[in-house]
Amino acid sequence: MAGRRKVGLAHPRANVDTRKQPLQSSDRDRDDERRLRLHAVPTVSLAAVFPELLEGVPAKERPVAARALVARLLSGRDEELGDVMRQRAPGALDFLIVEGVVLKQTVLDGRAALELLGPGDVLAPHLSAARKLDSRAVSRYLAHGSVSLAALEGGFRKAARVWPGIADFLLDRLRRQTHRASMHVAMLHQPRVEDRLIVLFSDLAERFGCVAQDGVLIDLPMTHEVIGGLVASRRPTVSLALNQLASGGLLKRLADNRWLLARDFVSR
Repeated sequence: MAGRRKVGLAHPRANVDTRKQPLQSSDRDRDDERRLRLHAVPTVSLAAVFPELLEGVPAKERPVAARALVARLLSGRDEELGDVMRQRAPGALDFLIVEGVVLKQTVLDGRAALELLGPGDVLAPHLSAARKLDSRAVSRYLAHGSVSLAALEGGFRKAARVWPGIADFLLDRLRRQTHRASMHVAMLHQPRVEDRLIVLFSDLAERFGCVAQDGVLIDLPMTHEVIGGLVASRRPTVSLALNQLASGGLLKRLADNRWLLARDFVSR
């Protein structure tokens, strides 16, 4: 089961060189503004959130690597994340989800499909207009509730050059994500929507659930429309299928918007 991670926040300190000539009023104002801007941008210790990042680093060098692995922390809530990523970290290599859930929506010929991403998953940077022209399908990232992202920028690149095991962590994350996406495609080939729902919620139980007396609790509020996008079905069809599963005691939506999945369907 996926556990909750604690985010360690830090704020960079502006270095002031006291040997410089006294600043003019306008220069001093700009310098003060720069320091305020630096302090206003939160950062996150990647090694604290993802300890496995340091597994490929020699033990003696891990404290130094941990200090180098500090990333800018971006946040969003119930919004399209492309503008956040482009405006606040335009040169980022990739983004890691620190907390929250992101829906990846891919549109092809007017039809949209959803993929649900969570902590530790990788988001690609926003595509340029030229890159979009090269692809028939266009994807975007939607924050599902509150979301925090770590921007992997120049500091991450430099650390990965010094300690190649850091890059292995990112590749492993991408391999897992690719495998899960392939499993999602296979799920969509299930002929019955009820079967697709069970496969979907079994995966969500493994990633976001916690064991309860009556089954596995999944603390992930989702509308029937969102679920329909994840299982390639229309909302009325999903609503009917969920009612049938609830009647059979297999999957039910609780009053607090959590889901309860029968224990038999986990780790199949």
